[in-house]
Amino acid sequence: MKQKNGLGRIVSFLADVWEILLKDLRLEIRRKYEIHSVLIFALLSNLLFAFAIGPSNPNVREFAPAVLWMSILFISMLCFATVFVREVDKGTLDGLRLAPISAQAVLTGKTLYTFVLMSLGAVLIVPSSMIILNYTFNSDGLLVVFVLALGILDLSIVGSTVSSLTMYSESRGLMIPSLSLPLIPGTLIPSILATGKLAAGATLDAVLPEIQLNLGYLLLVSAALGITFEYVLYD
Repeated sequence: MKQKNGLGRIVSFLADVWEILLKDLRLEIRRKYEIHSVLIFALLSNLLFAFAIGPSNPNVREFAPAVLWMSILFISMLCFATVFVREVDKGTLDGLRLAPISAQAVLTGKTLYTFVLMSLGAVLIVPSSMIILNYTFNSDGLLVVFVLALGILDLSIVGSTVSSLTMYSESRGLMIPSLSLPLIPGTLIPSILATGKLAAGATLDAVLPEIQLNLGYLLLVSAALGITFEYVLYD
């Protein structure tokens, strides 16, 4: 059998990632209650923050970015609990170990699954936050989407990291938030700062430092997780 070339390995890797992503999304669509929980929690968190701050508050524009990302953070905790824990609970983790799929493909597929699930919550959080708190983004729409997506992707990688490390623990319900919170500020703070600038009408040059920080954090956490995940999965 001929050994795959570089392009063939990349195609095979992407196909494996796609299969892992589709598998988790199919399970999510069949059960639906987790998606509903994320969406309902997203709306409730916005409502609670709105009542606490009040849309008539003269400083609402200053609070809005933090409110937005705290709501996203809250739903992320729900999403983190389903990344690898479900595989352990259902007894399907051994199937992933035995499948002819690399650990990196499993990790990437799981991270993208978390990203999709969190993005669904963000689709509800962002418009509802803008309506309830009465603010708008005065910057380019694509730039706003990119900054939000980058921050959510960083959170997804943090979630994959923590979920993989705690999936064998009996007290993972407590350990996931405890281990996540020290890692989250690395992406949450730049995301809040960038979102605040975008709400004020900033351009790409103004938010470029925050984007660079989030990209650097993305590469750092991805590298650390990519190195350690194979040992976590197979040992």
